[in-house]
Amino acid sequence: MIRNLKLEDYRSFKSYELRDLARVNLLVGRNNCGKTSVLEAVHFLASGGSPYVLRQIAGQRGELNARNYPDRTGRLHRTTDASHFFFGHRFDPGVRFSILANDIESVRMHVEDYPRDLHSLQRPLFEEEADDVQLLVVRIASNEMPAGVVLPATVGGTLHLDSMAMSTTAFDGSPRAPVSFVSAVSLDIEDMRRMWDSLLIEGREQEVVNALNLVENELASVHFLSANGYGRSSIVLGHQGGSRRTPIGSHGDGTRQLLALALSLTQLSGGVLLVDEIDTGLHWTVLEHLWKLVVEQAVQANIQVFATTHSRDCIDGLASFVASHPEHASQVSVQKVERQLGRSVGFDGADIENAVKHNLDLR
Repeated sequence: MIRNLKLEDYRSFKSYELRDLARVNLLVGRNNCGKTSVLEAVHFLASGGSPYVLRQIAGQRGELNARNYPDRTGRLHRTTDASHFFFGHRFDPGVRFSILANDIESVRMHVEDYPRDLHSLQRPLFEEEADDVQLLVVRIASNEMPAGVVLPATVGGTLHLDSMAMSTTAFDGSPRAPVSFVSAVSLDIEDMRRMWDSLLIEGREQEVVNALNLVENELASVHFLSANGYGRSSIVLGHQGGSRRTPIGSHGDGTRQLLALALSLTQLSGGVLLVDEIDTGLHWTVLEHLWKLVVEQAVQANIQVFATTHSRDCIDGLASFVASHPEHASQVSVQKVERQLGRSVGFDGADIENAVKHNLDLR
């Protein structure tokens, strides 16, 4: 489990630490203070430096672009400006960022001059560029993979993410531990369908139905429908009494958020759950029950959770849970993220309860 996390030259953080982390950690702070960046860093760390996670992060932030012209196969390629991953948006040979877990450097990414003898990168993607565009490489390395994965890029910072297929012989993209990132744009219906299929095989679907009843107390079942005419699957919910099943979209964002959370928690034994804006669409009256679901499942399945919120109600719900379940007080923390301090301000379970009791705003 990650007890201490340090980011060096990653995105908006020159150097930043989060210490005394618990099993379940709620990140709070002002807009644009870097809470989501911390979640992404943990995701990259938990994957062991997977370039596929790097692509996912860029996609979640809307940083993916299609090339203006196709290659000779006629296929458009996806790229990102890799400078955004580095502090100060720099992209020069020698620039690097690193992520340290428990005071040990675990994942790092740095920019190098392009080695012309590295023939494995000479693919059709670059044949029409190599003569007139100066190339660099991005090397991603971890403790498990010290030699790293090498990805080609241009001096301007353009990283050709489709070239990640070139590195499959060096890195298979398999995370060191199961990890799930839940946000408004990350966990789509196909991800949830795959998780649901696993639950059906194990006979555990009632666990998810019980979780959904936190906000819909007459739900009886969940059903994933086959792809429609647009090539997309859909989800419908069954109700007690056998009435007509209704699309999940008719039930609001909170129901979908709970479904994504409940499914992820059933699949992450020994892994990491990351949740951006954990209370999305949820009324304050259910937040204590939400934390009960998350904390108890995290303890039972050995899952470490990192979540963000802007909501005072969400913190109050966590404090109420701690007050009702003091045996879990040591399992939770609130981490206030303020970039200018160089490290987060941490509050343990007892601190959270006392702060709310005395009307102190931890945000």
